[in-house]
Amino acid sequence: MKPFDNLSLFVLLILFLSCSSNDNQPEKNEEEQAEISTEERLQAIVDAKVSDGLKGVSVSIRVNGQERWGLVGGFSSETETVTTNMKFGIASITKTVVAATILKLEEEELLSLDDTIGDWLTLESENIDEDITIFQLLNHLTGLKGYFQHPDIWTRVEGDLATAIPSEELVTYVGEPIFSAGERYEYSNSNYLILGLIIKAVSGQNVGEAMRTRFWGPLGLANTYFGTDEDVVGPMANPWRDSDGNGQIEDISADFKAAYHSVFFTAADVFTTSGDLSMWAYQLYEGNALTETSKSKMLDFLFIDTGTPIFDGYGLGVRRINLAGRETWGHTGGMRGYGSYMLYEPTSGVSIAMLNNQSRSENGPLLRFELVEELLAEVFTELN
Repeated sequence: MKPFDNLSLFVLLILFLSCSSNDNQPEKNEEEQAEISTEERLQAIVDAKVSDGLKGVSVSIRVNGQERWGLVGGFSSETETVTTNMKFGIASITKTVVAATILKLEEEELLSLDDTIGDWLTLESENIDEDITIFQLLNHLTGLKGYFQHPDIWTRVEGDLATAIPSEELVTYVGEPIFSAGERYEYSNSNYLILGLIIKAVSGQNVGEAMRTRFWGPLGLANTYFGTDEDVVGPMANPWRDSDGNGQIEDISADFKAAYHSVFFTAADVFTTSGDLSMWAYQLYEGNALTETSKSKMLDFLFIDTGTPIFDGYGLGVRRINLAGRETWGHTGGMRGYGSYMLYEPTSGVSIAMLNNQSRSENGPLLRFELVEELLAEVFTELN
């Protein structure tokens, strides 16, 4: 995969500025090229991906915690463009917050990562081994089948979009285990569903309160919400999805009600802006969200042989992802109507959040990947 194949707008801009009908004025062309700012180059990358098929995009890029570039492109609705204050679903990037909350509870000496499910919960499911440890849940070492794969769960959600499903009931949708706990790694949303129930049991709070009191309030992330427990305040980017598989995405914002929020729960239901999310990446991996001991545990990566050098490790709610020639830490996300990236590159102090409001679109995943890699490549070049 060549990261710059679809950078048509940027390439055309550079070609235009580097070519002239008057070959006797090379100095002028070089000056014109130099006048293109980094922000303009980054915006051109965003605009090219929107032109190629991304509905709407919001990006925030920070260096050592300071936002250097905030970029938007495309549309929220048919008539409203994306703005920097719009919230998007971050999907599985939620797992970074869940893992951090568990580690914070350990810092508070309220639990241990060696505790088992049975130490905190009594679950009515023969498919969940209550001897599975919290560490195994965090690291996807349990063999639990993902509850989104149950054949009845989406019928339940779509049969009554306005009614939330109690989080304790979601465990009934966990199917037969794929392998015995501790045998190997396999990503499963069921692990983080159970971690959410443990957070409630240990903290005595709902998950939204547990996150807000430990992170959103102290870190000043005023635009971040856990949708299962809190109303998402302020403008949201409309979610788009190819629901019927006809190759066209449709606005599904009318469907995104309590049932959707509840089913995503601690697997995927944090909503935020790109600015807050890039700051969360910085605070989580470099800042004060966790102690150095907790960060060390989180970033102790298990090697994952995925057959690609792009993703080759998983820690506690964090993926090791190699992009633009650098090792980054963070997570990706995809849910109904949204796709996202959140990454931190430790040698440069760069954190990036990219939020997109579409799913189940043929070219969406590739365009999101290309967008983030091309933006990072440009930023790293600028910083060097």
